[in-house]
Amino acid sequence: MYPIQLGLLGAEAIVMAALVLGLFRSRTVLGLSPLYIVIGGFQYLEASLGLRVEVAPGWEVYPASMVMFTATLLAVLLVYIKEDTREARKLVYGLVLANAGLSLVSMLVSQHVQIPGSEVPVGVTTGSLQNSAWVALVGTVLLPLDVIGIILVYEFVSRYVWFTFGRAALALLAIVAVDNFLFTLSVQWGNPDLPRLMLSGLVGKSAAALLYATALTLYLRYFEPATATVGSGDVADVFQKLTYRQLYEQARTRMTRDALTGLYNRGYFDEALPRAVAQAERYQHPLSVLLVDTDHFKEINDTHSHLVGDRVLKLVAELLAEHARAADTVCRYGGDEFVVILSSADAASAAAFAERFRRRLRDRAQVALPSGTVHITATVGVATFLEDPEAHTAEDLLRLADNRLYVGKRAGRDQVVWRDQPVTP
Repeated sequence: MYPIQLGLLGAEAIVMAALVLGLFRSRTVLGLSPLYIVIGGFQYLEASLGLRVEVAPGWEVYPASMVMFTATLLAVLLVYIKEDTREARKLVYGLVLANAGLSLVSMLVSQHVQIPGSEVPVGVTTGSLQNSAWVALVGTVLLPLDVIGIILVYEFVSRYVWFTFGRAALALLAIVAVDNFLFTLSVQWGNPDLPRLMLSGLVGKSAAALLYATALTLYLRYFEPATATVGSGDVADVFQKLTYRQLYEQARTRMTRDALTGLYNRGYFDEALPRAVAQAERYQHPLSVLLVDTDHFKEINDTHSHLVGDRVLKLVAELLAEHARAADTVCRYGGDEFVVILSSADAASAAAFAERFRRRLRDRAQVALPSGTVHITATVGVATFLEDPEAHTAEDLLRLADNRLYVGKRAGRDQVVWRDQPVTP
């Protein structure tokens, strides 16, 4: 029985995540209204579905609250991260008004039961209706704290955590913990099982939060470019402040991105590499830099036109981004050269990364033309902080990677050089 209940809860959470992410992904066609309508429906179901299931001896959870409430937080966080905060404000206001309206209507409807002549469905009492209204009212009071709180916590966490999963998971876990404590305390006050219900609710919602944080991370990684917001976290007029800050961040992002490939540009790299080296030195972690040169690129431009050259550069950029981890930084260094910062990667790991990229590029990357096919190859120079004795600074790393790149070019190109000699293709 317990495995079936747990499996069903997991399936419900997956369906909810797919529904929220799918509706958000289709916003370019349908707009955001369908997502907002569905999220509003979640609020009604949370209040009306009082089902409680046992998932282990003595451990009970409310599926509607566990799955739907956390999915609402996921939707708010997703809209905030990927859309202008005006859209996040619309969603927040809509949710609060929907919950307030639901609470008021539920309280009024509960009075019908007391009027003689009313036909009441079996099992429905004034007490059950009033309890649902009280649950909705508590949810209405807590909802503004929850949805604004998750944005503020995400903002705060973003100062210290650089990877998306960590930011989303910590924000979701913090809010579900606070909400679970206040909500359970309000609706279960006087119940002798209050501590057990509070703990089981926290565990259930935390599990859903981690699943949704994983889904959000995968969505941002594979379906849309990853963006994040960083700011002061002030509560006063939070949406106006976040709107202006996000617009600034968007403008700054445009300034640090290469227009052709979408990768970070040289200016961003010049700032990122010293920071990465300083962090690697502080924690004594290896750090590798790859300098990638597209072979015979001038000949491709001269022979086939600059439009074909642009297509070649885009292909190289796509493959580098495809092979990179979320923690890595891929930049267009200039012209036909690219650079990759591999965090916490030793020389052997960096060489393996470069070799996988080089082989994939050589074997699969090609541009079809009426006159034939242009096959693309690249030469890569690799340098590693803490392992290469001559690389003590960011400038040393880049200089060594550049020297090794030219060793590979002199050896015939289509090479990876990571210890002053090319790897056999």
